[in-house]
Amino acid sequence: MAGSGCNPWLAMDVTTDPVMRSRVLRRVHERELAGEPSSSTEIRTLVRDSWHRSLAAGVAPDQGGAPLRMTPAELERARQRSPLEPAIGVIHSKLSSLDEDARHIVAIGDADANLLWVTGERDTCERAREMRFQEGAAWSETAAGTNAVGTAVALDHSVQIFSAEHVVEAVHPWTCSAAPIHDPLTGELIGVIDLTADLRTHHPHTLPLASLAALAAETALRQRSLEAVERLRERWEVAMSGRRTPSALLDGSGWVIAAREMGELPRRLELAVDQHAGTIALPDGRSGEVERLDGGAILWLRRRSRAHAASTRLQLLGQDANVQLRTGGRERGLRSLELLAVLAMHPEGMTTEQIALALYGEHGKAVTIRAQVHRVRVTLGAPSVDTHPYRLTIPVHADWLEVRRLVAAGQPREALEAYPGPLLPASEAPEIVEARALLEESLRRSILTTADPELLSRWLAHPSGADDLSAARALVAVLPCGDPRRAAATATAAAIARRLSRLGD
Repeated sequence: MAGSGCNPWLAMDVTTDPVMRSRVLRRVHERELAGEPSSSTEIRTLVRDSWHRSLAAGVAPDQGGAPLRMTPAELERARQRSPLEPAIGVIHSKLSSLDEDARHIVAIGDADANLLWVTGERDTCERAREMRFQEGAAWSETAAGTNAVGTAVALDHSVQIFSAEHVVEAVHPWTCSAAPIHDPLTGELIGVIDLTADLRTHHPHTLPLASLAALAAETALRQRSLEAVERLRERWEVAMSGRRTPSALLDGSGWVIAAREMGELPRRLELAVDQHAGTIALPDGRSGEVERLDGGAILWLRRRSRAHAASTRLQLLGQDANVQLRTGGRERGLRSLELLAVLAMHPEGMTTEQIALALYGEHGKAVTIRAQVHRVRVTLGAPSVDTHPYRLTIPVHADWLEVRRLVAAGQPREALEAYPGPLLPASEAPEIVEARALLEESLRRSILTTADPELLSRWLAHPSGADDLSAARALVAVLPCGDPRRAAATATAAAIARRLSRLGD
């Protein structure tokens, strides 16, 4: 049996004998690599797809394991730079209850699937080193073929890989479960956690255990970020005392945490690493003075451009065919809104070709874009859109940009309140589709990492979160035994699983 019931991310269910299953998979592995396709009942689709990616990248099934890519000095530098470093202790504490008889190895890798920390029972770790499952080794799919670490990174999803589901034969005696770890504020993939053991100890529960450890790491990182942000806010408040100059508070990477009377700002501003002070230009033509703080910076607005004489508000979330732009007594429909949304996403400006690709993909035509720009300029007024490149010259206050800002600022509760639904759900423009998915997923992940029962419940009650099985399971996990809400949460998770199972059928 390929997979476990309706969950394709599990290698098999608890009733399957791991030794017998390993023998079946080895035969499937031999036939598949010999060019004899297997059925979907013999091997999971995600595994076969990963095999194809691995082989196309040049991975050899008979290679000894993963390549070693880091020297000891490079490994130490990578650890020091890793955003996961503050959460390593939390991860190990969450996994300290692993059954010692299972002799699991706990491996933590970076966003490229390079292993940075590997711990476990000594004899098991020594045996794993034979396939170079060790610190400094590269376990991406392109380097080591199908494996839980590399495949979890490639798919950005927790996954279990068992025995001969691995492309490389040296890894067939092992079973592994891995879960990606994301930046709690931006949703960016920053690492992966993996549990590896002898195939005979396989159990489907190790996959949710890895996922919970990843969630605990994200929660710890979020708490650390919130504490740092709070310290920055206090210093910002002191600096603003008695000053009326508009300003914005940035973290050490240039992400906008908060702003006062600054109008629309990009989500992130590029600051030179060694820039302690000086002038920075904003995409809309304004400029400001940078004042460095420990762990962040304050941007003081220096001047305003003429573009701030007028503004337009775009409310594009949760709307369908009724979406209209209303300004100056005129109305425009979906095409104009798509153009405005894309321009708002690119305050630095875009060429005709870039806009055509963003709105229509490879079928976009320059003449169509010029006509759309003309209609928008008629609606908003000629000075509203510059050419060469095309860019908005008036501030656009957009609801989805506000949600994105709140997520980045670590305010998922406020972000959910400001999120009535997806961005322009009727739009099929490629860049809108991508932005829609990214916004909802970053909001979702910011909620999941809170471990806040009330917020998780509100997300599950929201139309966008109604079928979120991970959120339902997370709610069950954070509610203590005896809490009357836990039974309802368990029933909700079961109902969602049944719905998804029926959809899968």
